[in-house]
Amino acid sequence: MKAKQRRSTTCNNCGSHLEEDYNYCPSCGQSNSDNNVTFSTLFKEFLDNYFGIDSKLAHSFIPFLFNPGALTNRFHEGKVKHFIHPVRLYLVMSLFYFFTISYLLSDINLNTFDEEAEYTTASIEALKDNSRLQLLSDSTRMALLEDSLVDRYSNIASFDQLVDSLDADYGKDFLEDFKVSLSSVSIPDRKEEGYINKMHRLARDNRIADSVFWDSLTQGGKTNFKLFSNSDEAHLQQQVRKIFKNDEGFKGFVLGNLPLMMFILIPLFAGILKLIYVRRKHLYIKHIVHALHIHSFAYLIYGLTLLIMFKLITEGSFPDGQAVGLRGILGFAVFVVTSTYAYISFLKVYKQQWFKTLIKFNIVGFIYVFFLQIFFSLEVLISFWYY
Repeated sequence: MKAKQRRSTTCNNCGSHLEEDYNYCPSCGQSNSDNNVTFSTLFKEFLDNYFGIDSKLAHSFIPFLFNPGALTNRFHEGKVKHFIHPVRLYLVMSLFYFFTISYLLSDINLNTFDEEAEYTTASIEALKDNSRLQLLSDSTRMALLEDSLVDRYSNIASFDQLVDSLDADYGKDFLEDFKVSLSSVSIPDRKEEGYINKMHRLARDNRIADSVFWDSLTQGGKTNFKLFSNSDEAHLQQQVRKIFKNDEGFKGFVLGNLPLMMFILIPLFAGILKLIYVRRKHLYIKHIVHALHIHSFAYLIYGLTLLIMFKLITEGSFPDGQAVGLRGILGFAVFVVTSTYAYISFLKVYKQQWFKTLIKFNIVGFIYVFFLQIFFSLEVLISFWYY
């Protein structure tokens, strides 16, 4: 038996007088009940609003996934009461997609730090006594040991000097503990140091001024930026050094601006559709809604695919390089599925013959990818300037 709803004689919203048998306030329309809502009531309302049979999400989910173009057509037929709004759907799916990318990138960076950073910057004492190092393969252990030798003995110019230094500091039995050959350790040579690695090292050295770093970056060559003032040129040098100092942070900053860039591209994509289908006399808003639905589907599918690629298809689960191959196959399959979904959506929304639709679909895709590259380049430049 359903519990009796507790009612009030005064509307909690507008303060109007209510009779006890009033279900709703005649002035503002709010439900006539008191504020003493139990947790179970809140939980049931949440389930009803988002997962109930009569909810917009439940009504929208099946046609959104398996009936391309259906939500767009129903929206323009005026059937909007039982379906989720296109903008809300886009925001939810884009949030899921970009959150997935951020999560995967942060997870990769943390794993890299946990597995490598401890060793590549460690002292030889830590390497000698670290039990985790013993679990590594000989080749990996050798590479890590070499990095530490480079850091500690950067001024040593010959193999004999390295042997003497190690002998004086740790004894001849040091390398025998690791079962590696000292002869395979290359002596650091600044002339042979990679250009990118050198720039990373100099950028992190706080003793070096920005101007000195810039000279090293340009290898002593003169650069004239006629489009920049002196202050802007100094800012340019600072930004370049920031990126070399923390390139992962810059990647995250660029990634953080991508959702805004993609949202700005929606009206552009709709404009391309308006231009291609100019004879169909559709309103611009119809193309906007169609663009929102297509992008929402792409965000959902690619977000789930990335999670599968890097959480389920791992090197540990599929040895001998099979994971890379499976990721490539899955990525291609998802591209085909997404393209097919968009093509069928074009057919149902604009109702033209399949061959004509195929031609227009490819033209729209080519133009959109062209502008996507331009916008992404601009986004990277803007992110670079304000990083």
